[in-house]
Amino acid sequence: MIIDLADLISNRKNKIDISSWIEFSDEYLQNTTIRRVNKIHFSGCISKLVDDSLVLEGILEGTLILPDDITLEDFEYTFSSEIRENLEENIINSQKNIDIMPILWQNILVEIPLRVVNPKNENVKLQGDGWRLIKEEDVKIENNPLNDLEELLRKE
Repeated sequence: MIIDLADLISNRKNKIDISSWIEFSDEYLQNTTIRRVNKIHFSGCISKLVDDSLVLEGILEGTLILPDDITLEDFEYTFSSEIRENLEENIINSQKNIDIMPILWQNILVEIPLRVVNPKNENVKLQGDGWRLIKEEDVKIENNPLNDLEELLRKE
């Protein structure tokens, strides 16, 4: 999303209002856990401050499709985030334009939770006939059969 800053820089305006639905290409999704991005909306403005610096502020909200940590099924994660970013002069190009997509994307990445569990999967059975899911805490217990192996390795 390219924003023309010429009116701000030349003092014809003191702010530029922005309200737009945003679509991110698949390139943005690479190296993330996000499967899809749905219905992202940004509403805000770019303002010129007293010291002639520029600031982007507003609300970014939408839905991300993330994998459930237990079942790996798609899970819709809804977020809303307030943004306030000072715009550095080096990211404003010579035509006095700025692409705010990278800034918005960084703010979306910050919203991704470390663990995503669909409420319908919170009580999923994690053990069965001859198997059980071992959690990180279970590995550290004293009756762990791997502790004997660790002791043998230490003796050698």
